[in-house]
Amino acid sequence: MARVLLLGSTGFFGRAVAHKMLDAGHQLRVLVRDPMKAAAFKVRGAQVIVGDALHPTAVGQAAQGTEVIVSLVAVRRNRPQSFLEVNVDGPRILGEAAKAVGAQVILVSAIGARLDKKYKYLTSRWMGEQELAKSGAAGTILRFSLVLAEEGGALDLFERTAKFGPVIVIPGDGKVQFQPILREDAARCVVEAVGKAQLLGKIVELGGPEVVTFDTIYGWFLQARNIKKPKLHVMPELLIPGAAVMEILSSDPLVTPDEIRSSQLPNVADGLDSVTAHFGWRPSAASSWAPTAWQIKRR
Repeated sequence: MARVLLLGSTGFFGRAVAHKMLDAGHQLRVLVRDPMKAAAFKVRGAQVIVGDALHPTAVGQAAQGTEVIVSLVAVRRNRPQSFLEVNVDGPRILGEAAKAVGAQVILVSAIGARLDKKYKYLTSRWMGEQELAKSGAAGTILRFSLVLAEEGGALDLFERTAKFGPVIVIPGDGKVQFQPILREDAARCVVEAVGKAQLLGKIVELGGPEVVTFDTIYGWFLQARNIKKPKLHVMPELLIPGAAVMEILSSDPLVTPDEIRSSQLPNVADGLDSVTAHFGWRPSAASSWAPTAWQIKRR
């Protein structure tokens, strides 16, 4: 069992990782800005420290006495916090703190991270990976495909777009490939990466056991909610100007130009057996899970 500091524990993915860490018996410490959001972890024995995961002093102090630091901290949009301060500076701060105490780092990133000015979010994730490497800390980078759960994440986007207008507008032809993985399985991968010496220094791409198109994943949602609205596929170039206006006028736009561009890139891991190859077990198929899990539960 390890002494683990978890950054980003109260987010969509972080909650699952925190509980899996506790299930596995690790001594968990979380650094959070709002301790109330970490109450469920504290009840289970986690140590809750109040502080900002982007503040070097706070991270350095929280790292004292830990063996592993796991970071899930990231933003998908460039405001209110910027890509630079979160996705780039965050891993640098993480790496420096880990190096100082001799801790292993596990950084959760995203499949498709690359240096390409057309894709701001993905470039920021790549830059963050580079900052971690430059710190000299011993680390593992886990890049995940689309992570699905009973709430939050992609489901929020599906719900919002399904309510927006008389038709469901989908950028592109809907044939872009994804390798969705359930949140519980993705969280298990993070936990099992703790102490895995053979993963140190590696970038590991992970996804579920099937490759499907965006249209297929959205179809699971429509089936689960019994939504009959027609889908309209529109060339991304035609949607970007409207998205740019929404990004300026709204604090929470439906979609941003950068999200439209990146949505057209394949989002698949190195292979269908990526989880099995690295961790020795097979993740659940989203196709048999989503149509039931995404149904509205009625009391």
